[in-house]
Amino acid sequence: MFDMVTNLISEKKIPTLDTLQMEALLHYLFTATPREFCTQVAEVAYRYDRDHPRATDLFLASALPLAKGAALRRATRIFVHPSDLQIELMYGGAVDAVIRLSQSRNALKPEANAFRRYLLRAMALGALRAYFRRGENDGIRAAADLTVLATVKSPSRAAVEDEIITWELLDRVTTFPQLRPPVRATLECVRSLGPDHALKQHTFTASGDPDAWKRERGRRPILDPKVIAQAMGVEKAKVHQYLREARIILRQAFNQGGKLFVTR
Repeated sequence: MFDMVTNLISEKKIPTLDTLQMEALLHYLFTATPREFCTQVAEVAYRYDRDHPRATDLFLASALPLAKGAALRRATRIFVHPSDLQIELMYGGAVDAVIRLSQSRNALKPEANAFRRYLLRAMALGALRAYFRRGENDGIRAAADLTVLATVKSPSRAAVEDEIITWELLDRVTTFPQLRPPVRATLECVRSLGPDHALKQHTFTASGDPDAWKRERGRRPILDPKVIAQAMGVEKAKVHQYLREARIILRQAFNQGGKLFVTR
């Protein structure tokens, strides 16, 4: 098997093998091939015989074993005595980098050790990104006084529950009997268009308004009367009129106290 690997490197060509022979070669590359040979085999699969049907398998089998060493070296340089979690996170990032590299087709300069530098750099950057950009703490905010948070009662619902409530409310709103037919048709049009087409972002003009950037930061999507009018085949002024009428009637029927929609 070692002779097969050395011939592959010298000829810069993946040999024609049957399924069992190829599986044996892949297993040998992944488990027993020295590190310097793994890099050279990966280069053959990446640069010289890319169109071979098993080139990707050969590249991964020879490059993935290098990811563990790259992650360990990077973690040791940064943390001196890295924890198992730190090594595991960096190892996962290095593996992801190898997989992304196998899917790329970047051309390399015809220089000595160009591929080796390219591969090692990709694994090192992947390891760093995976550790320092991990998102398990997204959404967590610091608080100066936890006793204050304990006394605040804020609603907390799952996204699925929110979606079910939204659709039930839409059903009730669009079939509300006190709405005139054109008003009901407008709401049904909004529902059929969906949020991807019926909504737009607020547009604030920055010129002459020094506070515009603050409003830009907190803006929310609103209904797009132009799109709704085009879908209904009416003038935009009519859509504004129907939406205003719907807001008045629905607010009186569903949200008189102003507590139906809770801002979180």
